[in-house]
Order: sequence, then C-alpha cells, then structure tokens
Amino acid sequence: MQLTSSTGALDASRHRWPFIRSATDQPPVVGLIALLAWLGFVLARWQIWARGNISRFVLLGTTFTNRRYLPSGMVIGDPNAKGYDGQFYYRLAVNPFNWHRTAYGITMDQKYRYTRIGYPILAWLGSFGQHEWVPVLLVAINLVGVAVLAALGAMFARDAGRHALWGLAFVAFFGLVISVGRDTAEPLAEACMLGGLLAYRHGRWLWSAAAFGYGGITRETILLAPAAIAVLRLPGLVRRKGWPARADLAWLVPGLAFGAVQLAAKLSLRGGAWPVVTDWDRNLTTPFTAMVDALRQAGARVDTGHLGLYDITLLESVTLGILVVAGLAVLFVTTAPVHERVAFVVAVVMVCALSNQIWGSVFGDGRSMIEPYLFALVLLVATPKRYLNAYSLGLVVAGAVPALYVVARRRILYM
Repeated sequence: MQLTSSTGALDASRHRWPFIRSATDQPPVVGLIALLAWLGFVLARWQIWARGNISRFVLLGTTFTNRRYLPSGMVIGDPNAKGYDGQFYYRLAVNPFNWHRTAYGITMDQKYRYTRIGYPILAWLGSFGQHEWVPVLLVAINLVGVAVLAALGAMFARDAGRHALWGLAFVAFFGLVISVGRDTAEPLAEACMLGGLLAYRHGRWLWSAAAFGYGGITRETILLAPAAIAVLRLPGLVRRKGWPARADLAWLVPGLAFGAVQLAAKLSLRGGAWPVVTDWDRNLTTPFTAMVDALRQAGARVDTGHLGLYDITLLESVTLGILVVAGLAVLFVTTAPVHERVAFVVAVVMVCALSNQIWGSVFGDGRSMIEPYLFALVLLVATPKRYLNAYSLGLVVAGAVPALYVVARRRILYM
C-alpha cells in the first residue's frame, strides 16, 4: 500500500511538472512573479525601515530640504545629511513644470536633474495633482517597471529558444534594491531600453523610437542602445547619400527628444553649461583608475568577523564582474545583433570610467552600473546552447543571488 501511494505521488508529480513548466513559460507570468517578489521587498522596507510611512522612500535630507515648506505628510528620511536622488525626482513629480531652483521645500543640486523628467512626469500624471499620492506612485511605477523588465527579459529568452523564467535574472541586479527602495528612475528607464531593443529586433521602428525616446529623458545612460544603432547605420547612410529610412527613427527620435529637453533646460535655467555635462567631472574619470582604487581600498578593509559595508561592496563588484566576463566570453558566438554587442562593450567601458564618487560609495550599492549587467544578460540568453547550456547559464546567473539577498536585507533594515 505504501509503495502504491508513493508511486502515485511520483506519477502525479511527473504530470504536474510539464504543466508548471508550460504555465511559467509566459512573459506575463514571469513579470507577475517579479512583481510579487519585489512587492515583498517594498512591504518589508515600508514596515520595518520606513515605519509605515512611504514618504521615507524618497529619502529627503536636510541639506537640500526645508521642512517648513514640504508638502503635508512628507518625512525627512536622512536627518542631518544630503539625502538621496529620489528627493529630486519627488520634487519634479509634485510639479514637473516648475523649474525654479527651489520649490516645495526642496532645492535642486544640479541642472541635469530637470532633464530626467520621464519618471516624475508619470507620477505627476497619476497623482492628478494630489501631492499626498506622489510618494505612493513613485514606488508603484518602479514596481511596474521591474515587472516589465522581467517580462521583457523573458521575451529575450524566448527569442533565443530558452525558457521564459530566465527573465527573472534581469531583475536580480542588486542595484535595483536602491532604485525601488529610494525612488530612482532605473526600473522605468531600463524597461524602456529593453523594450526599444526588442522592438528594433522585430522591425517595429516606431515602438522602438518611442521606447528609446522616453527612456532617454528618464535616464540618459540608456541612450547607449540607440547610439550603438546609429554607429552601425550612419556609414550606410553616408555611402547612399539618401534620406534616413524608417529603421533610423530608432536613433533619430531619441536624439531629438534628448536634445529638446536639454535645450529647454538650458534656456529655462539661463546660462551656464548644457545640463548633460554639468556632472561629468564628478561622475567620470580616467578609465580603471577609480575602479582599481576603490577595489583596493575595499579589499584592505575586509572584515572577516562579520559582513561589513566593504565586504558587501566587494561582493557586488565580483557579481558584476562575473556577468561582464561572461558577456565578453560570448561576444563573438552570441546570436544577439551587432548593435547590442557594441552597446554592451561601450557600457562596460563607461562603468570602468566611473569616478570614485560612484565606485567608492557604500551608499548607492552600484545602481549606476545596471546597463552592463542587462546587456550581458541579453548576450548570454542569445548564446546558442552548444556554447552555453542551461546549466552553465544557471551558474552564471546564480552568482547574482547572494548580492541581491545581502543588499535587500540590509536596505529593509537601514537607509
């Protein structure tokens, strides 16, 4: 009787597995799984660190904030300090058309903040002018952005004949913890980037142009993707001496949209450098110098007694390094289009040129380094299985899990 029962359970399990595999091999299902997982993080951070006040996600700091003029219900999340980038997205989400340097109790620190308008304008539209809704919408948009990222990652995987659940790897980046937990624009911007790449692959030029265009005014670093397309298309245009084709909309429209926002900011803010270059000296330096220096300092401060800040920094660097090396290893065997490979290489070079302000930070958890991670995954899932089977790909992707867990756990408890 026992044997019969065990055999029946085994048979039932065998029947269930194909159903589960088939049911989860759908991009919307993968997006839903990602949404629920990241919602769990948000709820934990909201209840434990934010103590039930969602406005703390904005992470207002006293350096750029005057408490007396803040909209009702807003709480300082970083007392006696500068706060974080989310406070500037929040400031624009309250009213994206008010470009005064100080408004609603918040003073903008750099001109380029005004040009990253895509994320805050969505929150403003959704709030219908109700300021108390803005902090909730900023979080909600990021949750939707993460879900879309996973669904798009699943589509990239399906394009290559792989299971859609590989799309979850696209939202396993440790830096997304900061984006979702502090109201910054990466989930929306990167979803636009992946959407633009996927649309371009399938010849949907208008959708590609729209996605890249909106992504470019959300976070300009995603313009690496349409720029790579332009690099490959321009020589042909010059040789033919003809008008751009519909495929060229994918890089022309984002360039025009980005230029229009830059011009509007330059004219409205009256004088000085173009917004896009105002922070270059702080964010970029000679390639590898800041990276090597930061890694050397972190290595010297490793704490073998417990997992300290610099131990986490090294774990993040190793995680990103594994994905980058894997992406470089498949560069010439992947079936990903050439422009995606070019964008990946340029993204890697740019990360190596980031300044000590980013490489040396233990507060930002590498959220600025998301593009090479995503591009590496795009190349990896598109690599034929004879070069990279499911087991090997799983080993590479699994390397992201420890860093994601450690960073998420820390940010549930602390800023």
